[in-house]
Amino acid sequence: MSSWALTLPPFFSLCLSLCLAHADFAQQPGNASPASESRASSLRQNAAAALNSLGVLHFERQEFDKAMAAFQDALKYDPENYNIRTNLAMVFYQRHQFGKVIETLGSASEQEQTDRRALTALAVSCFALGKFSQAAPLYEKLVGAMPDDVVLRLTLAAVYRLSNHPDQAENVLKQLPGDDRTQAQFHVILADAHRSQLHVKEAIGEYEEALALNPTLPEVNYRLGVLYSDLRLYEQAREAFERELRISPSGADAAYSLGAYFLNYGNDTKTAAQYFEKTIQLNPGHLGGYLGLIKIQLGLGNPAEALRLAEKAQANGGENDELHYLKSRAYNLQGRKDLAEQELKRFEELRSIHR
Repeated sequence: MSSWALTLPPFFSLCLSLCLAHADFAQQPGNASPASESRASSLRQNAAAALNSLGVLHFERQEFDKAMAAFQDALKYDPENYNIRTNLAMVFYQRHQFGKVIETLGSASEQEQTDRRALTALAVSCFALGKFSQAAPLYEKLVGAMPDDVVLRLTLAAVYRLSNHPDQAENVLKQLPGDDRTQAQFHVILADAHRSQLHVKEAIGEYEEALALNPTLPEVNYRLGVLYSDLRLYEQAREAFERELRISPSGADAAYSLGAYFLNYGNDTKTAAQYFEKTIQLNPGHLGGYLGLIKIQLGLGNPAEALRLAEKAQANGGENDELHYLKSRAYNLQGRKDLAEQELKRFEELRSIHR
């Protein structure tokens, strides 16, 4: 059974550009001319470039497993190619596999100090894993490259504070605007750091302090609602999601979470369905909205409608283990045992992959 509120992915104030290096940029500068290269070396580099291009194509299509395999194969032919290695790290970053980002880029980053993609990925990954002392010099380099980025400088101040350098944090903060919104953003960054370390109560305290300074900050109430739900403070979670939807009427995740609340705790399937429909209206690819409607239809004894919704979810690119479990239930209600067993098998396969 999935959580009634969406699990929050790590959110960090410094966003990473996920532009990948294409094949024509894959080779390192300073290579010998083709005439002086051995045929074997040339073939290896050509193979690496081709696999890198394939990986970029898969990445752009959000086929991350295939992209990862292509970049890994490319590195077998050209293991010293920094651009390909960075492309592989971008896949790990996209999948929130921050330890693998550091593992992939750790040694190479010392040689490529000007690659902003690598510096950003490493900085955010260290932040996500609570390696604040390691994150500090990376954020220092990024601030040096982008000195006018206020949020980036706030993140550096937060990293200093979290790595027990309060004086350095205060020095950075003194150079920034002292308005309520800027100060609130600082508390949001601290809250994100605590949340990434599963320090739920500390994160809630920082989010609440941010909202006390600026009650209309977008996304903060949503994150607060998810944390309240983690503590089983469901009424407070519902109120936070409602505030978020008032501040950001296009917030599909907040709409979904309210639908899940009314389905699981409010015993109000009509209101739940309205929120799930709103979720899909706001984001047609939102799998959670479809799953909620499918559960309601199964509860009403309408397996055909549940299967129609499942097909629509898959047509919009949605799929996970729970969807196949619900399809299995629908086929069972129809007495179609063979199809039910196929869906249950697919459910078990996907579940084993994500354990």
